[in-house]
Order: sequence, then C-alpha cells, then structure tokens
Amino acid sequence: MEFQSELWVILQDDEYDYVWKRVYSEFCFSPSVKPEIVPFQFQVPFDCYDINYSYLYENDDPIDEIIKSVFIECMENDDFMYALDWHHTCFKYNPRINIEPPTFIADERYTNGGYNVYFPPFYPDGDYYFFIAKDFRGGYLTHPWLEKVWVFGDKLMPLIKQYSEKIGLVPYM
Repeated sequence: MEFQSELWVILQDDEYDYVWKRVYSEFCFSPSVKPEIVPFQFQVPFDCYDINYSYLYENDDPIDEIIKSVFIECMENDDFMYALDWHHTCFKYNPRINIEPPTFIADERYTNGGYNVYFPPFYPDGDYYFFIAKDFRGGYLTHPWLEKVWVFGDKLMPLIKQYSEKIGLVPYM
C-alpha cells in the first residue's frame, strides 16, 4: 500500500460523487435547517454527543491534536480518511501529517484564477463536516445547528468515549 505523503488531497469529481452517494445511502443523510430533524440513520451502532462549546473556548488542551491522534490510532495502515464539507471542497485527509493546507487553490477555470478552500474543522461552525474512514468502517459526523457529533465504528467509538471530556463532547441521552 502506498502511503499518502500529503496532509490532504482534494477529491476529484468522480470520487467526490462516489463518496457522497455512499454518505447519502449508508446514513440516509437528509440535511435540514430544521433543528428537530435528525439528518442520519445508522445501520450500525453509534454514539451521539453534544458539543460543549464553553468548554472548548475555556480549555487549553490541544483538542485538535487529540482528535487527530484518535483518528490515527483507528486508521491502522490506511493512508487516508475522507474529510467532507457538505457542498464544498472535500479531501482525502492524512492526520499523520502536520502541514496546514493552503487557503487558495489555483485553477484557471475559476474567476480570479482559483478559489478559496477551507479544510473542515472538527466542530461544526455552520455546515456539516464528516471525517470518515476510507472504507466507511468508522466516522465522526457533525451537525451545525444541533451542535452534535455522531460517532460510529468499533475502534473509533471507544476512543472518542475515552477522550470525550477532554475534547468537549458530552454524551447525548
């Protein structure tokens, strides 16, 4: 297996379409601005967490680093996972690499010779962000208005549960 040496690689149209079709079909993803509508249905066990934003803003723990280390532990020998931002640029993501992605991508097809690109954060700030194993065996799905995180996968669930307090996640009952 070839190890992906870049932090992120933008998904090309065919892979972008393939991944989103899987998200819609496997999780019955139904995005909505109505807070009472849960946008996912899982066929596998999952945990749901409320995001404790006050904890996130008041805490000095390296929360992003903790989440990245959890992803790395779950990846085994995989070279990437998907980092998806609904209706925006999506990536093959390698959390082992500590390089910030650029914010502008040169592309002559666009006005001004390119476009701004934003790598999705681990906590929603206005859109749905998903971090999913390349074989969809585990994932971390966020909801912007419900301020919740859904976690699935035999390896990911216990690790997120173990670190939930340190990363500002409160089990949702």
